Amino acid sequence: MKTSRKFLWNIFIITKFVVDIGLSICSFYLAYHIRFYNKIFTYFIPPIKGIPPIEIYHKFIPYFLISCVISYIFCGNYKKQILRIFDEFVTSIKTSFVLLVLLFATSFFYRSYEYSRMFMLLVAIVNFWLLFLCHILITYLYQKYTKYIFGKPRVGFVCSEEKKKKLINLLKHNKSIKKFFLTKYNTKEEILNFVNQRKISELVVSYEMFSTNVFQSALAELSLSDIPIKVFVSLPINLSETMIDASLGIPIVSLKPLSLTGLNFFIKRTIDISVSILVLSITFVPLLFVAYIIFLFDGLPVFFVHKRVGYNGKVFNCVKFRTMVKDAHKMWWDLLKYSERGDKVFKLKNDPRITPLGRWLRKFSIDEFPQFFNILKGEMSIVGPRPQIVEEVSFYDSYSKRRLMVLPGLTGLWQISGRADTGFEEMLDLDLY
Repeated sequence: MKTSRKFLWNIFIITKFVVDIGLSICSFYLAYHIRFYNKIFTYFIPPIKGIPPIEIYHKFIPYFLISCVISYIFCGNYKKQILRIFDEFVTSIKTSFVLLVLLFATSFFYRSYEYSRMFMLLVAIVNFWLLFLCHILITYLYQKYTKYIFGKPRVGFVCSEEKKKKLINLLKHNKSIKKFFLTKYNTKEEILNFVNQRKISELVVSYEMFSTNVFQSALAELSLSDIPIKVFVSLPINLSETMIDASLGIPIVSLKPLSLTGLNFFIKRTIDISVSILVLSITFVPLLFVAYIIFLFDGLPVFFVHKRVGYNGKVFNCVKFRTMVKDAHKMWWDLLKYSERGDKVFKLKNDPRITPLGRWLRKFSIDEFPQFFNILKGEMSIVGPRPQIVEEVSFYDSYSKRRLMVLPGLTGLWQISGRADTGFEEMLDLDLY
């Protein structure tokens, strides 16, 4: 069964790659048609040099496909994990952006013909939507089929009782796996029986347990079973992001500083600007439609501009689509006593200020898309802790203010790990991770 699961995963990756190549070719021809033959598009942006024959563009296809493969692999479209919808969205955007850069670079060096830059931009946009939608569909079918054949993956955790409680809390929102725990054992047979009786498909072991003589004696037999074995280091998640450093000749867990500097900051800022421009160009028309719907149902204003605390405590105007009744901020102090997270961060699951349309917009995070303008202004980043309102920051202690040492973000680990169901301390840990 383990081999069959791995075989099915390999089929999934191969299918995904083949479909991606097919989608790339489709996006190529669709972009050509839109650029040169779509009456609406050519009316507003007519081709200055006329309509080139398709045969000329056929010569560019090999270079186009090579650029596609490079961008798909470079951006991690075939990682050994299932991406959430939002992560798939971000990955597809990155892929299309890298593809666009490669196409511009290729056309610069390929001097046989001057290909339309607008055509290349359309290729990237069409390719983004095809990749994003088809990846969601393929992943959905794969998950349904594997669940039907094998059931949910059965993950075994070997750790202490204390770490078991922390893991249960961290993984409480992960419904895609079945979790089993082994906290006490004296012989290798107990470990092997745990794996066999529970039909474990993947084993996750704390470093303390992994280094014991008993587990090491069981490791040889476990290795023969073809079960993936992973070791996690028992560090507090709130220290900072960790990485494995082998520069001294031995594996060492290294802690990264919270704030990015130098080249790393430049690269992140470049990605933020590029992705924001691409997202806003792709979603401009749908966002206009959302603004119109808000105007019809809830009237003006369409946008909600609120003071938020950003990097180093600097206050800025955060822009969102309005999802609450007018003057909702005036009700904040009255509702604070009902907060489900205590004093430091206000969160109320059934907030009476949210409009019916606003609940729908929040469910799919559509209300946060205008914050890409904050990203362009340098007030926010795509990934980072959510910006907090001034009143909430006034309750922060010195440790909590570590959230202000980085640019606030549109999304982060906390947002994809439960949101309203996450306590303040856990939210802080996830933000600083």
